[in-house]
Amino acid sequence: MPYLHKFTTDDIFVNRLNTSPQYEFTLYSGSVYTNNERYGGANKASGSISLYELNVGREITSSIVVTGDNKDNLCYPFTVKDGSLESFNSITKAEYNAASYGTGLTSSYPLTSSIQRELIAASSLPTTALSSTDDFFAARKRMIALGNTLNRNKLLSPAFEYSSSNPNVDKPLLTGSVNLLSIPSIFFDSGIKRGTMTLNFYYTGTLMDSAIDEYQNGALMSTMGDTSGSIVGVALYSEGFILLTSSQAIYPPNYDDYTNEGDQAQASWLYFGAYSGSNSQNYATSSLYTVSFKGTNNVPTLTMFANAQAGDTNNSQNPTWISSSYGNKNNLTNFRSASFIESRYLDIKNTMQSDYCGYDEKFEKQVFISKVGIFDKDKNLIGVAKLATPVQKRETDAYTFKFKVDF
Repeated sequence: MPYLHKFTTDDIFVNRLNTSPQYEFTLYSGSVYTNNERYGGANKASGSISLYELNVGREITSSIVVTGDNKDNLCYPFTVKDGSLESFNSITKAEYNAASYGTGLTSSYPLTSSIQRELIAASSLPTTALSSTDDFFAARKRMIALGNTLNRNKLLSPAFEYSSSNPNVDKPLLTGSVNLLSIPSIFFDSGIKRGTMTLNFYYTGTLMDSAIDEYQNGALMSTMGDTSGSIVGVALYSEGFILLTSSQAIYPPNYDDYTNEGDQAQASWLYFGAYSGSNSQNYATSSLYTVSFKGTNNVPTLTMFANAQAGDTNNSQNPTWISSSYGNKNNLTNFRSASFIESRYLDIKNTMQSDYCGYDEKFEKQVFISKVGIFDKDKNLIGVAKLATPVQKRETDAYTFKFKVDF
């Protein structure tokens, strides 16, 4: 391969591109929207992101006759039961054990994620009774799981106080009511950028209160009304959790069905995000909430420079490069019992064009570069870069082609 050129240490650069994608969730009347996107695809709910972007917008056509499990004309993941014991979360252990070896196991796409909200009711510390201990752990299991993380962030702000031996210290995160919002990591990748978290509470279209992380320490501070300047909750940027604990009424007083039980309650940060419930008739229809932040996405980037020096890369393997005056191009080579010989004397077609009629321009080699292949160390083609317009290269020309690949 005469045109293979090895990349030198000065031709390859590896770096990491740091990006901060902006996201905004809008929660209203039983629905959630991401970045004001109302419709994301036929098989993807609003406010969600599809992991592999498969089946998003593919029409379900059950009338088409297909074989196997794909009865809706959709892509789906599959595996086979073997000694590796690999399976899907949607398949129970009993179902897996009942299946015979060699049985095909399938799941479904798309796999989507969206923001989730859960109101954790207040619970008293357990007594010595076993039943009360079990009840406490069952009701506060999510808060208990975040205990170590909250204690670790206590160095940043006292608002992260989870537990303390001092009886005079308030411990709302351990025993009090907590409004927990969970943001999947697919939205922020390596973590939420500090100081970019903003929560807005609207009532009948009017902004009633806003909470921001003014000091970039994770403590969310109210900025409006009677609660202005007070800490209403905390944000765990690396884990993607928002914990709101303030039950103080937002001024001016307004009432909505924040409990999803048909009863009116006064607005507070403890009810932020109360947009859905088991009873579809009892949405908080007068309130709207937004959560905005910037993620941290580290993109590995590979930059390569392919050099075509002057006097090099000026031959073509295209058969039309040979002059038609040579005759039959099928006779350019001679086959013998022990050899394959190509003629040493071949006339190359002069492709140089003259600006004058009846005048032939002086012969000069030229090629038109339209593709550049990238090979691995074993000379296997692993990538092809195509130029939008072929580049003319003469023997006196030198070019450098820049490739950039994001992973």
